[in-house]
Amino acid sequence: MSFHAPFLRYFREVANCGSVRLAARQLHISSSAVNRQILKIEDELGVKLFERTAAGMQLTAAGRILAEHVNRTLSDEERCLNDLAELKGVTTTLLTIAGQESVIAEFLPPVLVQLHANYPLAGSSFKAAGGQDLNRLLLEHAADIAIMFDPQPETGISNLLSRELPVGAIVSPGHPLSSRSSVSIRDCSEFPLILPDQSWPLRQVLDDRLRQLDKQATILTSSNSVEFLRTMINQQLGIGFQTAMGIEKRLTSGELVLIPLANPDPLTQQLSLCASSSNRQSEPYRYLLNLLQDRLDNYADHWSC
Repeated sequence: MSFHAPFLRYFREVANCGSVRLAARQLHISSSAVNRQILKIEDELGVKLFERTAAGMQLTAAGRILAEHVNRTLSDEERCLNDLAELKGVTTTLLTIAGQESVIAEFLPPVLVQLHANYPLAGSSFKAAGGQDLNRLLLEHAADIAIMFDPQPETGISNLLSRELPVGAIVSPGHPLSSRSSVSIRDCSEFPLILPDQSWPLRQVLDDRLRQLDKQATILTSSNSVEFLRTMINQQLGIGFQTAMGIEKRLTSGELVLIPLANPDPLTQQLSLCASSSNRQSEPYRYLLNLLQDRLDNYADHWSC
């Protein structure tokens, strides 16, 4: 159920889909009904919310402002309905965790298995995002907890727990550096590099270190996808840099090799659990948070060796 005007959900779906037709299909209503509501609100506000292009519906500057309000409103509504259900003894809490794609692989699933074993009526969802998008999801209450690397302080967001993970050079087993016990950025710069893109906090740190060299490194490619970077490294096309997160099984099996970075300084990232400072804490939420904190401690101990 919803106690807000239908327009809010219509607008959010069009913004997400980039198409009135696709949004209508998701909402199980007619395209004309969705379009009529959009045009009606645009007329009442006196602004265009979407640019209608051949590529689809693109939010205007006014549309982006409204989208932030709509996302906050609908997220607050969902939380309110969950709280009301709990008062009636219907524990159907939905817990949303956000993080980079890489946390799905090994870090998060054991936590969710234990959560659902103890709270079978608690639903969970995972939203893949990175960088400032994680902060936005928390502030809009579109996520309850974010698992994030190197978070920057922001009003309204609490850093609940952080642990340090070493960053290593990632190579295929046949790479000339694969048998080394440690390497430096300078050692790695002799080979093509496969780097995370600018959405990863690690990229800025790597760029700073590469700028300190007296030579220009060859950056073969970059991406925000752990799987894409892994595939490129597996093809022996270059050297990547990251923590073990997202490639744990491939390191254990020997498909990839992580070489500690040293000479002169090691490189680390802070993996943190963050939440909105105003988050309402249900019993399943507190249990989930405890599970995540234990998981982060154990994970950091294992992969810091």
